[in-house]
Amino acid sequence: MRPKRKGFTLIEMLVVIAIISVLSMGISMLNMKDTSQPVYSAQQSLITAFYEARVAAMQKQSDVRVLIYKGPDLTRRLRQVGVIYRSKGRDDMELGWVALNDGFIMPQNVFFVPPEGDFEKFVKLGKDIESSEIFKSTFNNGYTGAYEIVNITQFPSRQPEALTEGSGDWYSYKYSSDGLSLNPGAYVMLAMGRMDANGMYVIDNPYAQVGFVIRLLGHTVPFTGYDEMEETIK
Repeated sequence: MRPKRKGFTLIEMLVVIAIISVLSMGISMLNMKDTSQPVYSAQQSLITAFYEARVAAMQKQSDVRVLIYKGPDLTRRLRQVGVIYRSKGRDDMELGWVALNDGFIMPQNVFFVPPEGDFEKFVKLGKDIESSEIFKSTFNNGYTGAYEIVNITQFPSRQPEALTEGSGDWYSYKYSSDGLSLNPGAYVMLAMGRMDANGMYVIDNPYAQVGFVIRLLGHTVPFTGYDEMEETIK
């Protein structure tokens, strides 16, 4: 007659603990994916906008810009995206800038991460988060001279509008008439964050961030995760 077992062995307990840990990790990763879904959706929408800008530049043989709003309207700040192109008349006479479409606004609590110089104007970091953990957008326009900030009279507009360069309410990524990026190697970064009472975005989770890099030929290469961004950017 076999003696009755009085309990689990140490190995059995370790196996059970390991299984529970793996299941808990899987559930956490699924929850992270669910909560981060809006930022991935915004990434795809923004990549599409850059693709449309590149195609429009080649089709219209004209300069095209992807704009991201940075002005005082908190409902749109760092969330509204648009594409405009330089309209031409007879004999290639420049008429002004026209909206390619109505653009879009990113999901609630998803925003464009501003460049280093503007970061603290619009974004705050949550507890125990270091600035180095957040990847800022860049423009990499040193040798092309493309302006990273512009202002347009109205967006969207189907009528040609005046545009000023060097100051204004919009960040700008530019394509030349042959579809080449004038911001080659620039990083376009997005993050999730809540807005506080002062209109500042607060980032509580540095890992809920995605983005992409713009290549010289105008196409974009998305980052698939935080580890890839950390390896590539740093």
